[in-house]
Amino acid sequence: MNKLFKFTDKYCWAKEDILEYLKYHPQPKILIIQPSRIGDIVFSLPVLSAIKKRYPNARLSWIVDERCAEILDNNPLLENIFVWDRKRISFGYYRSLRKQLRNQKFDLSIDLHGLAKSALFVVFANAKFKIASSSTNSMREFSWLFSKEIKSPNNYHCIERHLEVAKYLGCCDEVINYPILIRDDDVKSVTDKLLMENINFEKIIGIHPGAGWTSRRWGSYKFAALARELKLELNADIVLVGGREGGTSEKGLNEKIITDSSVKITNMAGKFTLKELCAFLMICKVFVGNEAGPVHIATALNTQTVAILGPTNARCTGPYRGNTEIIRHVVACQPCRNRHCKDAICMRDISVWEIFSAVKKKYESFNN
Repeated sequence: MNKLFKFTDKYCWAKEDILEYLKYHPQPKILIIQPSRIGDIVFSLPVLSAIKKRYPNARLSWIVDERCAEILDNNPLLENIFVWDRKRISFGYYRSLRKQLRNQKFDLSIDLHGLAKSALFVVFANAKFKIASSSTNSMREFSWLFSKEIKSPNNYHCIERHLEVAKYLGCCDEVINYPILIRDDDVKSVTDKLLMENINFEKIIGIHPGAGWTSRRWGSYKFAALARELKLELNADIVLVGGREGGTSEKGLNEKIITDSSVKITNMAGKFTLKELCAFLMICKVFVGNEAGPVHIATALNTQTVAILGPTNARCTGPYRGNTEIIRHVVACQPCRNRHCKDAICMRDISVWEIFSAVKKKYESFNN
């Protein structure tokens, strides 16, 4: 059958017939290109689910940054995961990566990133058809030269923009699915780690005070005050999460919050793998965080979540649906997308009382 299709493909198919091509191909090979970051990976997962539902025999692959690859591990919808190590900058490494992708002979590549690095992978794979999402701010850095952009309205959320690509391919499912596989081993590992810290599973409130942009970070002193109020009024067990590094990173940030709060808080920064973090977010009664990967994962898992947003456009890149309440102050300079704003009034003006009230409401509704 495959040989027959190759014959008809060579002599009969026109370049524009992508829907007919996918309809009659017995096992089309499709490459999803979305290397990073965690939030972007989460935003792209509904496309993976929609395509697999429409084309159950398709052989799907994904190329991803090694820092984010774990969230895709053992995903039953994916046949291959190609891991890109951004630290390996050499001609030999990229030649090998190109060979791996080119040898797959992909029928379709889907660029959901829309930047120069994703365009490079489009060139490496050299699929028969090449399409792309308009992503967050349309395709940039000349990526539009290499893939056909499937455009969408400017006010669409990033997930909705990606799903326009799925609709272009004939996928009409209205249900948003996030295929994140959380294994029993991940849950057990997280449970064991929390038990060692004497955590009460009926009272867990998770907090992620970090973010990639400093302008997205609510003040550490405010998180300390929030944690203190949650502990004293709700008798909750507060668990801080974050990355593995120390110094001025999330681990150090969490340690400062614990010192300033003067109450018992558990610092699990660097102690969870990415899959264990997903399991932890599933266990939390309520999760609180700035706009960063953990908030988007929690939203995807339908965890009761309070998201603190500032300089970005919440309609386009904020948490999407789920059980998430977004706390955000509207100011004239939004969305500035200034990573290191020295006067982030949009974050500074959000009070501890606002966040505490939102968390308390979700915590008590969970109990009821």
